[in-house]
Amino acid sequence: MHSTEKSATNLATTLEDHLNAEMERSKIPGLGVAIVRDGQVLHIGGYGLADVEHNVPASSDSIFHSGSTGKMFTAAAVLLLVQQGRLKLDDPVRRYLIETPESWAAMTIRQLLTMMSGLGNFGDAFAPAPIEGNVVPLNLWQDHNDAQLLALASLSPLAFAPGESYRYSNTSYIVASLIVARVSGKPYYTLLREQLFAPAGMASARDASWSDIVPNRSAGYSRENGELRNRLWTAPTLLRTGDGGLFFSPRDIARWFIELDRPQVFRPDIVAEMFEPALMRDGRPAINGYALGWQNSDVRGQRKIRHGGTWYGFRAELARFPAQNLSVAVLANVDDAQVARIAQQIAGIVDAALAPYEPIADATPDRTKADDGLIRMIAARQAPRDAFTDEAWQLWNDHWLEQVIIESEADLGPAPLELVDDDGRGQRRYRLPTGRYHMHWTVDRQADGRVSAMRFHME
Repeated sequence: MHSTEKSATNLATTLEDHLNAEMERSKIPGLGVAIVRDGQVLHIGGYGLADVEHNVPASSDSIFHSGSTGKMFTAAAVLLLVQQGRLKLDDPVRRYLIETPESWAAMTIRQLLTMMSGLGNFGDAFAPAPIEGNVVPLNLWQDHNDAQLLALASLSPLAFAPGESYRYSNTSYIVASLIVARVSGKPYYTLLREQLFAPAGMASARDASWSDIVPNRSAGYSRENGELRNRLWTAPTLLRTGDGGLFFSPRDIARWFIELDRPQVFRPDIVAEMFEPALMRDGRPAINGYALGWQNSDVRGQRKIRHGGTWYGFRAELARFPAQNLSVAVLANVDDAQVARIAQQIAGIVDAALAPYEPIADATPDRTKADDGLIRMIAARQAPRDAFTDEAWQLWNDHWLEQVIIESEADLGPAPLELVDDDGRGQRRYRLPTGRYHMHWTVDRQADGRVSAMRFHME
């Protein structure tokens, strides 16, 4: 046996032991995993059950719902049109969607993809409204055509002028996918199937569907009072909108990672642009380094580019670590699985430099308790002015602290902060369990105790 084969065998055994233990601990029915390094597949596999009722094992070809990891593919559909010279990222949205409001006049396609459009999310953008002029309230059990979706999006008041701040927005990606349809003459997922999935070898990647016969489809599950339940039914069109409406397998995502490592469909400069954090008009990046369907953060000083996704019955996490030429995907068929944490654990198994943070002994618990109070005050929109340096307050008080609130969804839960790193020079890093994710918060302080820098990411 060659050394590389032995290494692959050892990796597969280690992963199987680790993932089976994690699935038992977290009560996850099934997982799909893809690991690619420098354009080569290290491992793809399925664990547990793709379908609990019929006792069907998960495999490398089991089909999972993308959730919001589908956003990177909506961005990719736009970038295919950019590469073909059919549009530009900085084109105004109203050049292609002329029926949208005058308030969108300054909004660009780039701002849609980088969450800097000012458009809100489902909760505020699609509040119930009377049926007028072919506009219907968005609800999960009613189909909507493209015109109705766009009309609903047009009802959304802008939270800020385009480019002035960041707000995670499913609406923005629905609008971006409608631009793809308007320019190409076909739905965004059809463009992807023809121009990305087929040439990249993503044989089973496609639009999500209730009614089509989809070989190897996984069943999705939720949990109610601790008991596993079949996932909620939603209207067919809302299953495949541009904010995250795709089906794919671990094998498909391995091929996607290979395309990103060794581009054949995209030019290398287009791939690089996917990952580059966008800047607001004042030159600051968003709180989470949002790019074109990807977020940027760091783990142990190593750059991490990732996106997560949730849809009824499913979770997904796709992560890339450029310095290690490593990509990891974890797909789950229950919507409370902590797939981001599992993906980071897998990355650490492959490369110890990427081992996830774990709680450490806390020599100054009073400091941690005070920081716990501070992050909760920020989330409650009660950030104390005197806790920050003058420069930090001036920099963050305009929109940036609001981004913290949006990112944390203002509900941090009852669990306390856990100290995971302390450099002894005023920088401390915390982990806060918030349900599906762990929020990581790095805080830098001056000698007088005031906060001079903060960074966030979700894991």
